[in-house]
Amino acid sequence: MKFYKGCESLSFFISTYVVFLLHIIFVYSVDDKESVELEEINTTLIMHKRIFSFFFIITFISHLITSFSDPGSIIAENYLEMLESYNFIYKEINKIKNDYNKIQEMKNRDSDESYYSDSSVVSLPSDEDNEMINSNKNTITKKKQKIIGEKYDFDITKCDYCNILRPKDTHHCSDCHACILDRENHCPWMNNCIGLFNRKAFLLFCIYASISVIYSFLIYFYYKVLKNFSYFRDSISETFIGLFWLFFCFVYGGFCIMLVSDEKNGVIKEFKHYGKEKNLLMKLKMRIIFGGKFSMKWFFPCFSGGNKKVFIFLKKKNEDDFKSQKFKKAIIKKS
Repeated sequence: MKFYKGCESLSFFISTYVVFLLHIIFVYSVDDKESVELEEINTTLIMHKRIFSFFFIITFISHLITSFSDPGSIIAENYLEMLESYNFIYKEINKIKNDYNKIQEMKNRDSDESYYSDSSVVSLPSDEDNEMINSNKNTITKKKQKIIGEKYDFDITKCDYCNILRPKDTHHCSDCHACILDRENHCPWMNNCIGLFNRKAFLLFCIYASISVIYSFLIYFYYKVLKNFSYFRDSISETFIGLFWLFFCFVYGGFCIMLVSDEKNGVIKEFKHYGKEKNLLMKLKMRIIFGGKFSMKWFFPCFSGGNKKVFIFLKKKNEDDFKSQKFKKAIIKKS
């Protein structure tokens, strides 16, 4: 995947760093006039600036990781490995979904006698079929799609643009020119798609961006307006800048909070039809996004999110392949 995706996406990406620059200017330009007049250092203000810097740095890192990491692109060269990885990651969720669907299917059978007349037997893929899948990776046939679909416990579709097989919740991105695993959308401010592998960094960016913009506004409002209201009221330029910063924080902070809310509603909407299993599925989904059980690592973008399990899977797969090759060589030597 190329980082450059057009002038429009790049301009949105650069505008985000303009916003970051405004944060720094507005916060670090704040001074306590009472302390300045008395030639004292306001340690409380310095502490607030350092707390803001902590949230700002995490926001900055989250944006970089979201923008420059692979969101989970599936291409012709790696789609079979990505299907295996997806099956490994969503194994628990797919099992719960399939068990729930089987129960619902049995209930429908009991209520509909005509169902039995339309039932059909599904055959599992043979060794010859598996050899055909592995030998021909570039061409997709209906037979191949059916075999791979029966091999895994999730629905598989074919992309009309890439001509590859992919999980059902994977969508093609015309900007990235690839199918993105568990794709949410293409974010112009990130100049990248939001997919399974960078969703954690994107969520952390939205959360910390909301915190940093609210915190920066509180610092500015308290020390510029409340503590020095007479100066703020009499200065037209300070009043204008204060109103601009209020409007900016309201729009920018509200937008980030809205993105977090949309992500939460998306997860709820995905599992709302699964009854009592809904809460468990949501819990497993959050573990997939954030890379494991709840811990302090959830709050830092440097620790792997959705791709952590893929790394584990690929490492295990490579170790198994190495052991099998080593075993074959040992047998050949003995013979």
